[in-house]
Parts: sequence; structure tokens; C-alpha cells
Amino acid sequence: MIRNKLYVSVLSATFFSGLAFAEPEITGKITYEGAQYTKSGTNVGTTTSHGKDTFKEEISARLYLDGALEDEAGSTYHIELQGFSDSEKKSNFDGNKSYTQRDPLREAYIDTSYNDWLIRAGKQQVVWGTADGMKLLDSINPTDYSEMAQNQMEDSRIPVWMLNADTQLEDGGNLQVVLSQPRENIFVGLHRDVDTSVRRNSSSGTDLTTSNGTDAGQPFILKGVDTITGEKQGFVNGVPDLGSMAFRFWAGFGQGSGLYAGGTGLTVGDYAGNSSVTGMPAGFNGNGSTIIYNMATAYYNTNLHDAATAAAWDPANANSIFEYMDRTMFSTFDAFVNVGSQYKYDMPEDTDLDLSMRYKNTTESGTNYSFNYSYNYDKNPVIELDYYNTSGTKLTSVYSSTTTPNSRDSAIIRLTDGTSYYGGMHGNSGNAILRFTETLKRAHNIGGSFDTTIENEELGPIVIRGEALYQKDVYSPVFNRGKLAIGDLPGALKMTKGDKFKYVLGADITALTNMMVSVQFIQERNLDYVDNNVDWDGSACTSSDNNCGVYTGDFASMHMLNNFKKAEKNKEFVSLYLSKPFGESGQHRWNNITIAEEGGGRWNRLDVEYTIDDNTIATAEYNKYWGDANTQFGQLESASNVQVGLKYTF
Repeated sequence: MIRNKLYVSVLSATFFSGLAFAEPEITGKITYEGAQYTKSGTNVGTTTSHGKDTFKEEISARLYLDGALEDEAGSTYHIELQGFSDSEKKSNFDGNKSYTQRDPLREAYIDTSYNDWLIRAGKQQVVWGTADGMKLLDSINPTDYSEMAQNQMEDSRIPVWMLNADTQLEDGGNLQVVLSQPRENIFVGLHRDVDTSVRRNSSSGTDLTTSNGTDAGQPFILKGVDTITGEKQGFVNGVPDLGSMAFRFWAGFGQGSGLYAGGTGLTVGDYAGNSSVTGMPAGFNGNGSTIIYNMATAYYNTNLHDAATAAAWDPANANSIFEYMDRTMFSTFDAFVNVGSQYKYDMPEDTDLDLSMRYKNTTESGTNYSFNYSYNYDKNPVIELDYYNTSGTKLTSVYSSTTTPNSRDSAIIRLTDGTSYYGGMHGNSGNAILRFTETLKRAHNIGGSFDTTIENEELGPIVIRGEALYQKDVYSPVFNRGKLAIGDLPGALKMTKGDKFKYVLGADITALTNMMVSVQFIQERNLDYVDNNVDWDGSACTSSDNNCGVYTGDFASMHMLNNFKKAEKNKEFVSLYLSKPFGESGQHRWNNITIAEEGGGRWNRLDVEYTIDDNTIATAEYNKYWGDANTQFGQLESASNVQVGLKYTF
């Protein structure tokens, strides 16, 4: 009794000050889950392989407090608290963390009424979509993808503070209006625990301050994320190594004289692979590609290239930053001398608001339908790249067109603050910082859903359902290979605003003995898809331009080691979901979902719930990923796993 009153008094004061709480009913759940890899392999974002190791030892406890408020409206309240610990996870995922699936305060809201409106105010979840294995209409709450949708939607969905009100209309329909707090989706390697300090190697260019990749070793890092924050192939960690390489070039080429300063000097591609280059300083002749890679290996932790194939110069099948930058002038490298990198956040304030509305109704024939609209911050983070100086002034890239000795189009690029240039020749060595800014952008979302039942003599009732969503002003990565080729890193990768249309069509039937069978077809259409065979200056790509073209990149899998994969204009998925009770009274259940994506990626999850008694359920789960290694699911093959668990409710 004393403990119950303590909970009420503390939570009343903290979340609902000024309200009187009756003594709550307290229930709870304690859950254990352990997971182990089913095969040896190397996860994305790490160079260390794993065996059939345990990677999850999770214990969580949830406490639910439900009660009435002492007011005339008959209001009630609900609070959900969570304790979390995982002894096998890395530090960012081993304990409670606000605005993740491990939030210590999962929910805290009041249900009340005002005139004809039912109001739920506080921290909560709102679910509008019904699709299997994906979110389409659920644009209000962000999602924690740190377990890549292996856990239940209600667990991975991140509750946020909101005012949620609905009312019944005279036509029998329901109108719901939600004002909510904007927060972003969580991905392994891309969240608010990324280090925001400036990363820079020593001024001598011969010493590396190693910076580990964010969440390296976690099982569900995607290649698209690894491109940004990964230890070896991520640009946040690799740019300082590029700065050290530029220092070595600058020092070796006479600190700004000759080839390094000249407007018609050599490019990386002119130098690499040549056994002798006229005018090259002592120690820099020989096989140019070998010298570059030996320098990288000896001094710079081999970031931004594949060490296994380091000496094989092949820009047409690039797997290193230098092969992608094959038309970069050595004079452009001056701007990179001792350049640093930094990850920053420019996120919405908690006082900003997302607006969402839904109207739903049922026709006389029994078809349920809804219309949805929201003007929300899109939940997927946007990454912006720009150069800044140490004072925080944004730098501008200035182009000077030139032609390389082998007549390939290039340009000298210099960085300026409007007054002076930055780089080794200009006395501003080490002052330039390539900043990666994570932010959210607002988008309009217009969608709807329907479901209806068709009677069939052989199959019985068939539920036909669908959801559709048109998104205006959402951002996609657009990759400019030509700009990367000449050394313009911010210009090479831009998040560009455009429109998308997504839909899912599904059918559900009951087969055999109470087995639900659900099939879905899903398509994501990029209405502003980019695929142009043009160079950095807008001219047509030529046969000698190995790195050329502008296209929409695949957000999930584009990576330095897969040629920065181009996205599909219309990406398609097909899913099959089965669910069946078993046991004498149907007290147990098994479920299986299989999703196949265009391009060859596959995911299958089989899970079983076995009821031991009224309070205890044992669980088992098998997740298998396979297929093309450069697809959303195929890249996670080494993260295939089995899980066992136990849930106790009270």
C-alpha cells in the first residue's frame, strides 16, 4: 500500500501536476530474451568476424499503473514504466534510453472527455496502419530499428508526447486529430549517441587518432549507415585519413610547388598505375597506386579502402576512395590538408508539433475506409554535408575548370570563407572541417486505407485490404559520381527533396484449422527518381569517365564497396504471413512471415509462443536473412539468429 501511494505521488507531481489520482491497479510483465547467431560471419560495420556467439541477454521489466482521476469527467490514467538491461549489447544499447524502445517511461497519459471529444493526453502510441511487417500509415510515432523489426511493432514503436482527440460525426464517421512531438527513427549506427567532437589526425600527417565506428559489432548495421558512421568505410571516420594523405602529398610535392600547385597538374588517376611520371618528387615514382595504398596502410588505419584489394587500381570497379576520386587534381588535395570531420545535430525542438488527422467510416455494404493527412517531420533522418572552419563559418567550394594531361574533364576545387582560401598553400591547413549534420525535414502525407470481406464458397470469407500513401517533400540520397571523381565530397552526396507514392494490397483467409493466411504486395514508387548519364558539369559522360553519372542512391545499402548502389525507381516486396493456434484448447500459437524484396533479398521469421500457465509463456524465434548481399535483407545474412525467451505477467 505504501509503495502504491509512492508511485502515484511521484508520477502525479512529475507528469500530471495538479490532478488527484485514485489508488491504481498495478500489473506487470518480466521478460527474458537471449539470442545467438546461427552461423559464423562478419557483420556490416566491423572487420572482426563472429562465430555462433550469443549477442543478446536481455532482461526487461514493465510496470503498468491504471486508475481513475478524482474529477467529474470520469477521467482515467495509464502509466507504463520499464527497466531494461542487456549484458551482451554495446554501451549504446545495454540499458534504458529515452526515446528508444528501451525508454524507462514508455507511456503516461490521461483519458478524459470534453463536450463531444474523447481526449488522450500524454506520452502514447497511435496506430493507423494494419500492414504486416511494415509501417505505411503509421507516421506519428517513430520506430526503433535496432533489432530490424524482429520484435513486435508495439515494442519497437517509440511513444511520444501528444494530444490525441477524436469525435463521432453525424454521418457515423470518426474524426481523429493528433498534435504530437516530433522525433526520429532509430538505426544502429545512426542516432543521438554519435560522437559530435571534431575528428582530426595529427598535424604532421603521420599519426592517427583511431576513432571507432559508431556501434561497430552490433548485428543490424545497414550498409547505408556504415557509409556515414562506419569505422572503416564510413566517411565521418575516413575524412581525417584523407586529410593526412593530402598532407603527405603536400609535403612530398614541395609544400605547394610544381605539380601540387599547378593548374594543369596530375590527377590521382594519372599518377596511380604509372611506373614513372615526369617531374614527380623523389620517393613518389614507381607504381603510383601501390605508393598511395602503402601510405594509407602504413599511416592511416586503411580507412576508406578495401585492404584486401588495395593495390589493384581499377576505377571502373572502384572499392577505395582514391579510385572514386580518380579525376581529383593534386592541387585540389591542397584543400584537404589535415581536414577534419564532425557529426552534428539540428533536430526539431520538443516544442515543435506534428499535425495528423484521420477520418474513418464504414459504407452500407460493410467496407471500412479511412482518409489520412499529416504535416509531419519525416521520421527518417536527413544528413547534410558542408565544409566549415573552426569558427563555425560555412565554407564555399570554388571550381576552376581544367583539363587533365589525358584530356579528361576535371576542375581545381578550393575552399573559401569569402575572404581567404583554406589548405596547405594558404596557411589555413587543418582549419577546414567537413560537417555531417543530422536533421529532420517536414513533409506532407496524404493517404488512406480500406478493407472489405468477400464471401467465397470454397475458401470462406476473404478479407481484401489496402493502404496507400502519397508523400510530398520527402528526402532521398542523390549521388553525383562526377563530383566525387573531382574531389567535391559535399556535392557528391546530397539529400534531395521529392515525392513518393507507396501502397500495399493484401488478402487474408482462414485455411485448414484456424490458420490465418495473409499475402501482401508492396510497392514504393519514387516519383522524382534521378538517373542521368551526366558529369559534374552537366556534360554527357564519356567512355573514359569511370566515375560519372547522377542517380538516386539506395538508402539502405549504398556503400563504397558496392559502387554506391543505385536505388530502384519502383521497389517491390511480397510477403506471406501464417498464424495458427495449437494445443488442446488452442492456447499456444506459431507465426511465420516471409518477405521477399526486389533484387533478391529475403527474410523469414518463425516464432512460437507456448503457454505454460496463466502467467507464463515460453517463446522461441528463428530469423533467417539471405539473398543478394547488397539488398536490405541480404546484407544481414551474418546476423541470422535464433532466440528464446520467457514472459511472466502478474
